[in-house]
Amino acid sequence: MKTLLITHTDLDGISPIILLGLTKEKFDYKSIEISEITDTFNELFANNFDGYDKVYVTDLSLTEEIYERLIEKKINIQVFDHHATHLFANKYPFVSVKVEENGILTCGTELFFNYLKELYPSIDTPIIKDYVKQVRELDTFVFTSDMPKGIEAIRNLLGRTEFIKSVSKRLKGKKQSFELTSFEKRFIRLKRLEIERYLQTRELKMKSYLINGYRCGIVFAETHKSELGNYLSAKHPELDLIALIDASSRISYRTVKDDVHVETFAAIYGGGGHQKASGSTITDEIREEIVKQLFKDVKSLEIDNL
Repeated sequence: MKTLLITHTDLDGISPIILLGLTKEKFDYKSIEISEITDTFNELFANNFDGYDKVYVTDLSLTEEIYERLIEKKINIQVFDHHATHLFANKYPFVSVKVEENGILTCGTELFFNYLKELYPSIDTPIIKDYVKQVRELDTFVFTSDMPKGIEAIRNLLGRTEFIKSVSKRLKGKKQSFELTSFEKRFIRLKRLEIERYLQTRELKMKSYLINGYRCGIVFAETHKSELGNYLSAKHPELDLIALIDASSRISYRTVKDDVHVETFAAIYGGGGHQKASGSTITDEIREEIVKQLFKDVKSLEIDNL
């Protein structure tokens, strides 16, 4: 059987690749950004899903249009996601969207693991369960230790391919919990100091605005957006939410307040996500407007004219 896994690019998206690999099931995968979902599925539909007999989707929210086409084409697919804005999809029998499991915020990796362990009981080991817990804590930003942030730092250091290889090897071991190497621990200590400096310098650049009735802190940031958003939100309780703008990709929204739902704010701008962590896409049209604001006298130049 030919299997395809379509998943997100963050740790919660990469980890299902690791888990499925531990089952010995043969599969291909596509690791995509949220903005690439529609194009990815359009291409798969055009090519009759390239002959794949089974498709998994993890940590991604699909649209009604995609679901209707999947049903029409009778695609054998299973979807696992944890975004509140995706709960509507539970009406489809092949979709499992849960925000919580047993009263605890969950993630795509955990939902996929719970599914896989029923098919492949051999992956239900202490070390794999501990790794899934670390991924969940990072993705929901509910921490019981610094391990999740350490794993994220190592992912950024190694890159996707090497990270998958390294973690997969460790998860095949007999240890009871996931551990970092001595080198990784030293690297993380140095990285922590760098991040702390970054958070402090970005705070100095933050501006505050009233937007759609929300008191918003606005800051431009390209890295460490989750940590920065939560750091600024905690330090500035007078603000409802923090918007972190990365002009190369998207806008991230964060809050630490229980009575503020940033997915509602994100939805105004075509985005979505979780109550305390959401995002929206910066389109090419918006980027073009930024260029025009910066340089004023701007005309599009076709490559053939160069």
